[in-house]
Amino acid sequence: MPRHPIAFSLPSPIPSLPVAPRPDPSPLQQSISNTLSSTDYDLVSLPLTNTAWQDRWERLCLRPVEEDEGLTPDQLAERDRERETVDLEADVWRRDGGLKRDEVNVSRLEESQAVITTAAEWLELDSPDEGIRFDSEIALRSEMAQALYLSLPVLIIPAPSLINRAFLPSYARAISNLLQMGGSSAFTQISIRIPISDPVELITQGPAPSLPQNTTTTPTGNKHKRISSLSTRPTSMHQAQLNQMINQANNPSSTSNPQNLRIASGASSTMSTKSSAAITGDPSSTWEMWDCIRTLCGYHPRLSVTLDLTNPLPPSVGALARWTAEPVRYIWLPVGSFIPNAKGYPVLSKACQAFLRGMSKQNPTYVLHGTTMQKHTAGGPNAYLQYVRHITSQPPAPNGLPPSADEFTSGYADYLQAPLQPLMDDLGSATYDIFERDPVKYRQYEEAITLALSDLPAGQTHVVTVVGAGRGPLVACTLRALSRADRQANVYAVEKNPNAFITLQERKAIEWGDQVEIFFGDMRNVDVPEKCDIMVSELLGSFGDNELSPECLDGAMRFLKPTGISIPTSYTAHVAPISSSKLFHDVHQPSRPAGATETPYVVMMSQVNLISGDGGGVSGRCGEKVQQCWQFEHPRRDLILDSSGAPLTNTHNTRSSRHIFHIPHAATLHGLAGYFEAHLYSNVGLSIHPDNAHRVSPDMFSWFPLYFPLKEALYLPSGSELEVNLWRLCDSRGRKIWYEWSVESYLSVSQNIPTSAGLTPNGSRHVSSSGGLGGQPSPLMDAPFSPGFSSSNSASTHIGELNRIKIGQTSLHNPAGVHSWVGL
Repeated sequence: MPRHPIAFSLPSPIPSLPVAPRPDPSPLQQSISNTLSSTDYDLVSLPLTNTAWQDRWERLCLRPVEEDEGLTPDQLAERDRERETVDLEADVWRRDGGLKRDEVNVSRLEESQAVITTAAEWLELDSPDEGIRFDSEIALRSEMAQALYLSLPVLIIPAPSLINRAFLPSYARAISNLLQMGGSSAFTQISIRIPISDPVELITQGPAPSLPQNTTTTPTGNKHKRISSLSTRPTSMHQAQLNQMINQANNPSSTSNPQNLRIASGASSTMSTKSSAAITGDPSSTWEMWDCIRTLCGYHPRLSVTLDLTNPLPPSVGALARWTAEPVRYIWLPVGSFIPNAKGYPVLSKACQAFLRGMSKQNPTYVLHGTTMQKHTAGGPNAYLQYVRHITSQPPAPNGLPPSADEFTSGYADYLQAPLQPLMDDLGSATYDIFERDPVKYRQYEEAITLALSDLPAGQTHVVTVVGAGRGPLVACTLRALSRADRQANVYAVEKNPNAFITLQERKAIEWGDQVEIFFGDMRNVDVPEKCDIMVSELLGSFGDNELSPECLDGAMRFLKPTGISIPTSYTAHVAPISSSKLFHDVHQPSRPAGATETPYVVMMSQVNLISGDGGGVSGRCGEKVQQCWQFEHPRRDLILDSSGAPLTNTHNTRSSRHIFHIPHAATLHGLAGYFEAHLYSNVGLSIHPDNAHRVSPDMFSWFPLYFPLKEALYLPSGSELEVNLWRLCDSRGRKIWYEWSVESYLSVSQNIPTSAGLTPNGSRHVSSSGGLGGQPSPLMDAPFSPGFSSSNSASTHIGELNRIKIGQTSLHNPAGVHSWVGL
């Protein structure tokens, strides 16, 4: 497996600035070179700026508390003159921006090689104080300008504060503006350092308290003109808040706040009100923070996540799985994430090991921070590097594909491929060659044909017809099956591709001889000498029917005897909701044609998270994690046929399905994944169903799932329900087939209606204010006729009945097949 990059976080003090002109290496260059040459590290991480930058920014942008008492008029006048001088300098800085040489740690292009830089930790893009927010943005733009000037590969920016959640859109807006710097040729990536969890949320089963949005000052009573950002960073604030909550739990009678902590009071307090996370047990606040940022930034391709493992991992596998669908480019591993083993060496917990292996498919860079602090008794600083190198060198969890498939699947991960047009286009030999490299598919076909032949009487000459023979792999399977079953048969092969037919002619001349007769033409109208006992085809697509297997086989059923067997005998389509930042971004690229977001794609899904859960959900309405849409069976004996034996219309192949999925963890819906299962014959089948493929046809790689994208992402809170509607449609002339799809989202709520409920004198419906969630008025109060709500005015309405309210909906995708269709 590939070697994962690991970065060493340089400890303080950072090497000094250059003292000799180029080409002499600077002290930082020498330090980087020595580190990489003497260790197994690949990169070095360090802050872009130093404390001199912080000191200047605070001097210009923060005004300290000053007491007027005891000052003479001359002293007051002198202080005012000093303030005016500083204010002038500050406004010049706000106008011109920029850093000074002694404020940066990286000053040369030569120092930017093999370097990961971090932005200043003390800046507050989400401060409750408006002035600090804007001054922090100006400062960060100066740092970004320096990073762009030096072509630094990445600038890691500290996460917003969970306690300042009301100002997260301001943070996200500032990041979006940073991404516009440098224009389309900008190289430097921006990575947001997001904590893996919120410790307060893990302890209290609810999100951290946040400040009201109209807060402009802290409740500390200080008289700052602006609030000092040093006391409000996420790490220190969170730890202090956590300690206070523990102290309050131990001393509930205590009401003092000696540390003057910023604690939201009243209904917004975590201790008094639980969110949906508390109800569902889904720790999602840090992921939701990232989701807000990347959404407001428009899924920018240069925006990524640095996942910070400082805090404990969430106990929920589903909560962790969210990150597999996000652009995690870096994983921040401080020494505090390690625990000592029996001999005192640093190791990671088994849960953390499993998580890192699961993330390995994204090939992240690991940043080891604080390794020189001697936190563990054995191993020394290099023990962390050796351990992470060991963990990341182990094979990731199996993806269902054999090692032999790597040659053919390499480069296809999360790559959007247009589905085949098998009737309109003739496949190339290279495409056939890839399909034929899958031994599992043809082993299954051969087994099914053998079993079918074995069920036919011995001592007779039977007929086997292969339709859509391509380059002949199923013909070869049939000949081997005849030998295994000890049966005799006339074998016919039908193929419409004139180029593939040349290969069939060659194989007949060299390999098969008189064992096989080949016929050129479309299976729907070509003639063969006699009806067959077994008809074999491989017309299945990623969704089962998306390559027109039903229509093709309908036209070929005239080949079958009344008791004839079709292989496959049936196949089913399945669907599940998924989240994938990469697929969503790729399908929305401006370079794609109009309607790209309403076109299904074949995708080898890698950075994808299946967001549905098993079980009925809160309401009991929901189905399985992956649900069946429809089924096709062959042969159909109940169709009305024309004189040639073909169906009069294609309306019998239209389908519709409706599904309700339980969403156990907050997620963003980016589309639907389509799968298929096929029953070949007897107990032999094919499957790409994520829960069944390993049992039905393990190691098969001929088909990738089908991706139905959405025009807009849809946020789904924990415990919500997703209703999916899918249609398979055809036009009246039978010339094309297409899919349409739409989704709606709902939340289940408790609706308490008094038994005397009815209409009030003013004509409005009376609803108890004690209904709903958390003692709040029911969300249904103003929407009595929302889907799922009982509109009965009967006086015997049940109290506490679960209903649901709609919270989101998409438009209809691909109406009338205007953007995507398959031609007949």
